[in-house]
Amino acid sequence: MVRLLASICLLLTTSSALGATFDTWLGNLCFVCTCSTDQTTVDCSGRGLTELPDVVDSQVKKLNLSNNEFSVFPENLQKFYTLTTLDFSGNRLSELPENALQNLTALELLNLSRNYFESWMSLNPNDAFLPATNLKILDLSHNKFKTMGNLANQELIVSSSIETLILEQCEIVSIHGRSPLAGLISLKVLRLNNNPLLRIQSLISSTLKTLEVSNCALSTINHNELMYLPSLVYLKMSHNYRLELSATAHNLFSDSLKYLDISYCNVLQPNLQGFPNLRKAVLNHNMIRSLRSKEFLNNTKLEYLDLSYNNIGSLKSDTFRGLGTIKYLDLSWNEIATIPEDTLLEMPSLTQMKLSRNYLTNVGHLKSMSLTVLDMSSCEIHSIGKDSLEGLQSLVDLDLSRNLISHIPDSISSNTLKYLNLNYNRISFINNYTFFMLPRLIGLSVIGNRFTTIWKRAYFESNPYLERLDLGDNMWRCDCSDGNMFDFYEFVTLEPNKKEESFNLICNSPINIIGQTWLEACYFVWNPAEKTPNPDSLIWFITIMIIGLALCLLIVNCVKRSMQRRLATIQAERERQVEEARDRLRQLRIRAEQEALASTPDPRDLIPPPSYDDALSMPKLNASCRSLNETGSGKTKRRRGRRKTKSSGDLLEETERNGDLPVMDDVELSETSDGGRRQRRRRINRYGSHEVAELEQSPGARRRRLSEYNVDYASQTDDSVTMEVQAELERPLRPRNRRYSTDDNELRESDF
Repeated sequence: MVRLLASICLLLTTSSALGATFDTWLGNLCFVCTCSTDQTTVDCSGRGLTELPDVVDSQVKKLNLSNNEFSVFPENLQKFYTLTTLDFSGNRLSELPENALQNLTALELLNLSRNYFESWMSLNPNDAFLPATNLKILDLSHNKFKTMGNLANQELIVSSSIETLILEQCEIVSIHGRSPLAGLISLKVLRLNNNPLLRIQSLISSTLKTLEVSNCALSTINHNELMYLPSLVYLKMSHNYRLELSATAHNLFSDSLKYLDISYCNVLQPNLQGFPNLRKAVLNHNMIRSLRSKEFLNNTKLEYLDLSYNNIGSLKSDTFRGLGTIKYLDLSWNEIATIPEDTLLEMPSLTQMKLSRNYLTNVGHLKSMSLTVLDMSSCEIHSIGKDSLEGLQSLVDLDLSRNLISHIPDSISSNTLKYLNLNYNRISFINNYTFFMLPRLIGLSVIGNRFTTIWKRAYFESNPYLERLDLGDNMWRCDCSDGNMFDFYEFVTLEPNKKEESFNLICNSPINIIGQTWLEACYFVWNPAEKTPNPDSLIWFITIMIIGLALCLLIVNCVKRSMQRRLATIQAERERQVEEARDRLRQLRIRAEQEALASTPDPRDLIPPPSYDDALSMPKLNASCRSLNETGSGKTKRRRGRRKTKSSGDLLEETERNGDLPVMDDVELSETSDGGRRQRRRRINRYGSHEVAELEQSPGARRRRLSEYNVDYASQTDDSVTMEVQAELERPLRPRNRRYSTDDNELRESDF
């Protein structure tokens, strides 16, 4: 365990030291640019750099300095001695120093494209690339060299290691003078695409294998231009719209050329006799109108020939003589009307041939011992001979789609045919003998034809290997009562030998089932147990549904009434509880009022007698009397004689009757001038503030307010509700001790 911990610590120490070392090596480079985890790849593209941050030492292998603002090649790149890939494209370099690649011995790819180089001399071509002894690819595209001419007895570029030189879109117009490739002794690939190049001249290289001059302005090539390229294998000259191959005796020739692409040019004749080792020739999209007899006699090793998109109108029986190894021939998109029977016999190794988009009217009697795939789609074929396929003894795949074929002859025979494509023709009928002589048929496609009658299983009794049968997009007439339709449906769609998807079988008639699949249209006929019910069953079904609906409505109504009754009961219970609560509150209120009334003291006892000073300030009587009880008229005196004192109850009743009205304390008699009659005038004296407050708290005032509250409450409640409250027996009032005078003439406390 201790050893393990020690090992881990040592590893962490080593890694931290190594990281510190890397940081010391690269300095600020990884701060400005993006570095990989192991710091072997650095991406500084698009950061507007004008100079490279200084580094002490470096282990970087891939450095990307593209799309910056460098105008001078950085000198500190010499410290990147392990660099293998340097991308300096998209900068402002116009000169490359002699020692630019010093110490870059491991450099393999140098990209100087999209800079401002205008002269080969600004590259120092004789010295600059010598230190990079492992440089394989040099990209100088998108500069403005304009020519590859003589450099005053200097080589264009001197390097013993460069294998690929890219000079695309460099505005090069001509190649002349001493060979520009003499200093590149290991050059294998030269790309001059997208230059306004008019001629190829003075290209001498014993190692060059690939030459690309596509999309240039070439018009002619001298017959001996390729003679100085003895190792040339791949020549691509496509998209030179004025280029023609010489038809004279001095044809362009090359003994080493194996791949030739001159598509999208102005070639009128193939003229490939000068390429005896040619393996693949692409001549599509040209202006070839006819093929001469023995056109390819010298191309005995040709394996792939593409002559599509030309104007070829006819073929001769010996046109392809000499093509003993050809395997693929494309003659599509031409104007061929007939093909001689023995034409294909000249190509004993031919396996695939395309004749689509021509003007063929019938399949003809082609003969071939090796042809396996034949494409004759989109022609104008309207008939197939009964023995048309007998001469194609190795045919496996035949495409006759998109033609005008309306009839397939009986017993069309081929012992090797496996796939037959008859899509989008005009075929409307087949019988038991149509495919009888195609024993190895695996796939048959008749999509988009005019079949209406359902086929029979017996049509394919002689095709035991049939696995795929495409029948969609036809005008099938569905007769579900026909047993043959059900039998054929099972034969086509059921496992384990399923040949077609059921959703592709669509009925086109009768009118009531148009657009339905066979299964949808005939399901209840093919499955009697699940067929549509008869009228009696329908009547019973409707009756049962009506009864069930009525029962449902009845149940819903009963539930609804039950819920209403329950709600009414709950509401009544709530009202009863509310009434009981109201009764209890009313009884409690009456009881509280009775108790308060019984315990209320006599207001006269609450008024203290006046003091001496108050008595002196009180008004005096106008008439003399024995006592205060004799004040007033004789009637009053007689009344008081009968009842000299008032009880507390009388005082309360008088207070209750008077309410808040002022109290008549004094009566003043005065005489008037009319008739000498005396008129009694009352003088109104109001109680003091403390006396009014005491009267408002008197039992009479409280009883009046209680009666007003009961009247308001009764007006707010429902008139239909009558409440009966059984009043409790009032408790007898407590007897109060009153002080009575023994002498009637003596003043009592009640008189005050």
